[in-house]
Amino acid sequence: MLATTETGVARSTDGGRTFVPGAGQVLAHVSWGAADALYGVSPDGVLFRSGDGGTAWTRIGAVPGGRPQALTAVDGRRLFVATQDGVYESGDAGRAFVRRMEVASGSDGH
Repeated sequence: MLATTETGVARSTDGGRTFVPGAGQVLAHVSWGAADALYGVSPDGVLFRSGDGGTAWTRIGAVPGGRPQALTAVDGRRLFVATQDGVYESGDAGRAFVRRMEVASGSDGH
């Protein structure tokens, strides 16, 4: 089990009873698409991928649309990212995105 924190991704190996404090890459959202495809997006919209359960992260690129609000990895290559201005889909492991739905934020950013 993983949890995003202000100091990095924290890990639990006992079902969430205890966590090793977060360290390393700071991510706003994480989602597993496959055993070897863990995706994470930073607060500023940079997409990362880990093939080893979050120990090491590789930068894939930037997600369009502003600040990320949610991330879902459907499988090892297909992901959805909700941002301030829409929902984006990638079918190539995050290398390119297509906006699937436009979202208008209110004056307070929500």
